[in-house]
Amino acid sequence: VWGPAQSVRRADLFESMCYNIFDAPTMELLSSAAHRPLAMVEHAQAVLASQFLSGSARDNVAMAQLYASLLHSAKGLGQPLGGCERIQGTPLPYAFVVHLRSFLLLVLCGIPVVYACDWRWATIPLSLLVAFGLLGIEAASVECERPFSPTPTKNDHDVEKFCGVLSREVTEMLERAAASTASARPQGSPRDCFGVGS
Repeated sequence: VWGPAQSVRRADLFESMCYNIFDAPTMELLSSAAHRPLAMVEHAQAVLASQFLSGSARDNVAMAQLYASLLHSAKGLGQPLGGCERIQGTPLPYAFVVHLRSFLLLVLCGIPVVYACDWRWATIPLSLLVAFGLLGIEAASVECERPFSPTPTKNDHDVEKFCGVLSREVTEMLERAAASTASARPQGSPRDCFGVGS
């Protein structure tokens, strides 16, 4: 059940993951987005466009190639995101699940009857052991059917955390690139593509 308590806890977790990565207006925009991972991908594309498609960066061939490469990478994040959503949105067919569980129940009820003469009193514990194993496999398959969850457990993938880590790494890369560009630029040159000017 997804109640207000989980929603507040989830918002706090998202804000703690993105702490010191985004400014307040961007953080508010991402927090209120209905689809946060997609909003982060769109934000990455907007940041690239604002940094590379302004001033002298537009006319520089190397910067244009760098922009094209980074934009391709940012757009590429949408493909695995779409794949994750397809996995999440495609449950096993109902008829398959019903048939599988019915057959499992039939096998578990039939084991004591079939092996009672051979196993004698050991039939009860051995039947329980077989039932434990088969029901455990069935429970694991149900867990694997839904790898993404609004309340991630240790068995689920946390897409929001992945996007937060990715965003932090991209921000660090851009800061390092801005610092190296600023140190390599001669004094009095125009602003570079990262907005660091003298």
